[in-house]
Amino acid sequence: MKTDKYDLIISGGGMVGASLACILIGYGFKVALVETTAYSSTNQPSFDSRALALTYSSGVILRNLNVWQGLSTTEATSIRQIDVSDTAAGGHVRLTAKDVGREALGWNVEARAIGAQLLQALESNECVSILSPMILKQVEIKDAGVLALADDLEGGTGHPLSAKLLVIADGSNSALREQLKFTPRSIPYRQRALVCRVETDRTNRGGAYEHFTRSGPLALLPFGENGYSVVWTQEPEDLDEVLQLSRSEFLVRLQTVFGDRAGQFKQLLGERKVYPLTLSHLKNFVKPRVVVVGNASHTVHPVAGQGFNLGLRDIAALAQVLRDSRNRGWDIGNIEVLSKFERWRSQEGEFVTWFTDGLIQIFANEYPLLTPARNLGLELLQLLPPAKRWLLARTMGMHGRQPDLATNERENSGKSR
Repeated sequence: MKTDKYDLIISGGGMVGASLACILIGYGFKVALVETTAYSSTNQPSFDSRALALTYSSGVILRNLNVWQGLSTTEATSIRQIDVSDTAAGGHVRLTAKDVGREALGWNVEARAIGAQLLQALESNECVSILSPMILKQVEIKDAGVLALADDLEGGTGHPLSAKLLVIADGSNSALREQLKFTPRSIPYRQRALVCRVETDRTNRGGAYEHFTRSGPLALLPFGENGYSVVWTQEPEDLDEVLQLSRSEFLVRLQTVFGDRAGQFKQLLGERKVYPLTLSHLKNFVKPRVVVVGNASHTVHPVAGQGFNLGLRDIAALAQVLRDSRNRGWDIGNIEVLSKFERWRSQEGEFVTWFTDGLIQIFANEYPLLTPARNLGLELLQLLPPAKRWLLARTMGMHGRQPDLATNERENSGKSR
């Protein structure tokens, strides 16, 4: 059977894997994208109704990929300010786009909407082969390249593949990552996240909220004119009780916990979904001919909305390193090339991982002396513009060395939605 030859094989065609494929084909690489769940399936886990809080730099990357331009004004809502508060301490800080001289801090977008744009770009490009529903089997890492079999999950003929580099982007439970002996440090959180969408009687005006409670953070992200995407982190016993509530009872409970700052919650849209939460981090995420990205490399708490954004900056950096190395005539699977990427991105990956975990440890801690300290910290942040700018530069993905795709804004990239 003939072996199909590529520059790269990407295992995992979710948000990160598909985005990487879009970047790479733009740089002229030939890519095999292997995804286990058919994109047409209603069970496709990556391109669902989940809300993605995109940072400013992520918006720039997606614009440069011509993905953003295809989103309608109802699919991408600007986040112009974020109110952070703490139930126990009573502290409050407001972070606004004006603090950093931008038109938005980020955007709230449905994963399905971005996924549709990514697929449209991939399906119209002959440099990428979408192999789905398939899974990589019999992976062999050789000195000269990677050999693998893309096994058809619907019983069709498998595809033997070869490439210079294998990218593992198949999620936090990646079997391929384990097979190739990448061992993450993983700590499951006790809490789980309840995700849903609600409507209120008041226009949201691009305002988002991060409210810390005893059970965990409660985030409201603006969606449309008067809607919010809710990410409510709770202890298992609290969550089990909330899930038993009727739709109207749920809105009453949400109102009681959050208050009326966003108006009165009038309608629960769609279903309530629950996701487990885990902190997972690979200290070393490259080996000869192999690199691990996305949730397979690091999974963080959703408290600051950094997961996909961190993965997107990682793959933009990876593609840039690969492009520059190929242009110099270097082997893109060489460990010296991949180590350049690892050195570039390891520091920010560790910062985001432990920053998000630190927020949970501090704000979920009921130690009496921490309550006034949290209150003081939030009040000082409100009073110190340089501290706001420091924090926003990091949460918006605008700090330190960033990939070209995140810094070279195209004309009209600042258009608000």
